[in-house]
Amino acid sequence: MNSKMQPLDRPLGIVIALAIADHLPHMPIWAIPLVLLGLVWRFQHEWRGWPLPTQPLLILLAIVFSLLVLFTYQSLWGRDPGVTMLTLGALLKLLETRQLRDQFALLLLGFFLIVSLLLFDQGIFTALISLGLFAGLVTAWIGISNPNIRLIKPRIKAASGLMLAGLPIALLLFLLFPRPPGALWGTKQPTTAQARTGLSDQLTAGEFERLSTDPTPAFRVHVNGAMIPPPERYWRVLVMSDETNNTWHADIPNIFRPVRAPNVRVDPTSAVEYTVTLEPSDRRFLPTLAMATVLPRQSVLSDTGSLFSLRPLNDRYRYTVTSAIRYHLDERRLSADTRERNLALPTGDPKLKALAAQWKGLAPLEIRDRALNYFRSQGFSYTLTPGKLPEQNRMDTFLFDTKRGYCEHYASAFTLLMRAAGVPARIVTGYQGGEVNGDYLLVRQADAHAWSEIWVKGEGWIRVDPTQTVAPERITDGIAQAAQQDAALPASLRRDDSLARQWSLLGDRVENDWNQYVLGYSGSTQTDLLQWFGLEKISQWGRFGFAFIIVAIAWILIFGFWRHLSRPEKHMPPVDRAWFAVATALSRLGITRQPGETLQAYCRRAEQSLPNHAAAIRQTQQLISQWRYAPRFSKRSQALAEKTAQNLSTQLKWLRWRENVFQGRKRN
Repeated sequence: MNSKMQPLDRPLGIVIALAIADHLPHMPIWAIPLVLLGLVWRFQHEWRGWPLPTQPLLILLAIVFSLLVLFTYQSLWGRDPGVTMLTLGALLKLLETRQLRDQFALLLLGFFLIVSLLLFDQGIFTALISLGLFAGLVTAWIGISNPNIRLIKPRIKAASGLMLAGLPIALLLFLLFPRPPGALWGTKQPTTAQARTGLSDQLTAGEFERLSTDPTPAFRVHVNGAMIPPPERYWRVLVMSDETNNTWHADIPNIFRPVRAPNVRVDPTSAVEYTVTLEPSDRRFLPTLAMATVLPRQSVLSDTGSLFSLRPLNDRYRYTVTSAIRYHLDERRLSADTRERNLALPTGDPKLKALAAQWKGLAPLEIRDRALNYFRSQGFSYTLTPGKLPEQNRMDTFLFDTKRGYCEHYASAFTLLMRAAGVPARIVTGYQGGEVNGDYLLVRQADAHAWSEIWVKGEGWIRVDPTQTVAPERITDGIAQAAQQDAALPASLRRDDSLARQWSLLGDRVENDWNQYVLGYSGSTQTDLLQWFGLEKISQWGRFGFAFIIVAIAWILIFGFWRHLSRPEKHMPPVDRAWFAVATALSRLGITRQPGETLQAYCRRAEQSLPNHAAAIRQTQQLISQWRYAPRFSKRSQALAEKTAQNLSTQLKWLRWRENVFQGRKRN
């Protein structure tokens, strides 16, 4: 190996720098200035001759980086510390690269950097970035492996050919290779943002305010049949029966033990089948419409009607459910423990209890109507910014003083009023609404909602949404309409006809298709595809043969198309392109045009060598000469010249083929 220092291949340096920069959002804050400083140092060396760091300094930096990562993550194992170490190691290798072998090592690190990007996100934007970086690395690879190829254009052309040649195999491996259960990148972990996004298993007044302005998708729903009407779009997640210190706590069963099934009677005519694509979180909650009756695999339904996954949902998760819109839950009786829990009242709020005491002895549904009429007649308003309530007598302050609230305020106050009047009641949290976007329903985090359930003998648990009494447009038209005059509502949630909003919806449709057909391509989807092709019953060798045939056909088409694009005559003027096919056929017959030879002299020599084609050659030469030099040459004459040249080149090709066949027989 030549010990002389070799300049860094420019495409390689650019791609590695971009790959390192793409990891900056996933790195600790202290690493960002260090990475940027290192990149500037390397490129200043290339442009202005700055000296590279010495070997002892690089070793010291490696030790310091390792200690900082260990201090930040308390470990060197796992996705976040591992990728941080990989990125910092690539930076140090970039600062160390002096020889050709260093560039090959840097190239290999680049492929690992690209793959590690997909550990954080597999969206279409990240996939396109990764594909572009991969193409750049292949281009750099060709350059450092072939020092004679210095120009970027032939390197890009060669890299494109290699990637096109590998595309059929990549597609077939994706479509036909056995699919393991779960996500492709099983090591994906929720980031801090993901962990705090979505519903919590606790509810405090003001809890939903942070979600009310969050436009990020919570999940998307494909309905098998007619779209669900807005008043029925209640997506049940958690039931909350216990309230302590102004905080409601969810009834979450131990899913690793036998869970008591709900005592439910459903109306089968109200069944709806739908598929939910749930965004990742660190929780196990599975939103369902009304009451789930047919459950997805690896899930359990609690006795309160909430659906839970048996594994944490750290990846985007897709599941199909059948729900009944009309149902009766616990319609005959409540257990003593359940009744006691759903009648319990916190200390304080004497005004609330005094108001509810006036309704004791009435029928439960009449008490419900009295409570709702109180919200309707006492000047309550729906707002995203209700303000902070005091720690003591919080619901009294809301019911009798501020009268401004969000959904959890109304659900909490109504539930306590019903309990104080002697009616078992509880809170349900989930999502309400969703926006139709193409053929699916987009439910955002801002659609998070809380409502109440009261128990009526003979009817069971009945849904009551006090927010609907104060702001009915929240249920029928969504939060954007209910809070359209509220300054806290972000522009991304306002349902107008602006171009930005239309682009946003289009982008979500593209992302949804990517999630459904690429990231959501599972073993069951693969089975459906094989059934569609009629290949579900053939053996593995049969599938291998089918794949081989498809790859061969794809290669023929790709190489034929690539060869067609690479033909030199594609960029010639029409007159030169018409003559090029004839000149090529003549040269293959051994009649090559000499330097400085005129077209007329060349064709005269060709006529002498091919007397049987002399007339066609002469006619073609005359038409081409007239086309090239005549002051006026009509479109019709140009078409005649092209046709004549094409016919002549075809005749010459057949002549060469016959000569080859004859010579082959003669040798045999």
